[in-house]
Amino acid sequence: MNDKLEYLRTFITAVNPEPGKLFSENSGRGDIQPSVEPETGRFLSFLVHLISARRVLELGTSNGCSALWFMDALKENGGSLVTIDSKERLHHEALLNLQNAGFSEQVTAIFGDAEEETAKLEPGFDLIFQDCGKYLYPKMHEQLVGLLKAGGLLVADDTLFSVESGVRPNLGRFTDEYNRMVFSDPRLFSCILPVGHGLTLSFKR
Repeated sequence: MNDKLEYLRTFITAVNPEPGKLFSENSGRGDIQPSVEPETGRFLSFLVHLISARRVLELGTSNGCSALWFMDALKENGGSLVTIDSKERLHHEALLNLQNAGFSEQVTAIFGDAEEETAKLEPGFDLIFQDCGKYLYPKMHEQLVGLLKAGGLLVADDTLFSVESGVRPNLGRFTDEYNRMVFSDPRLFSCILPVGHGLTLSFKR
């Protein structure tokens, strides 16, 4: 960890200690994809507060680390989260972690295919977090823009994969394609932040 990151993380706390605890536990595991970094999780909570989001959709639950960061903010305004993952083992882990944090009532955790399950949802989300399979980023672009309300935020994680060493080229290809799509979409106003492995934020006009 570099000095800047170490300093930054001294300021990162959650009202509920579960996100930080789960991140530490996940860091030692080799059977799951890395969790969102604490700075990314804190920023997601910040966005919920910033736009007073009450209805949030997450694609890619894993075992619930980012969901816990969302709920750390959503619980203050009575908001709710819908989160979807296609891996059954992780889905059950997430359910347990959310229950232990006291968020079972405010979270709808869905096990299933991201494309199929989002097609069943009603539009009007305040914030959508795209963090599922990278090949789905460009493929689901139109679907997610349709689910997002005007004035809402579409946030995609890992969007600097194409310029990070050690990342499989095909993953970077999909995230690069996604970035080009959102920046050329006249319905959106987008920017990329070097937070974690890259966050692309798109505001729906």
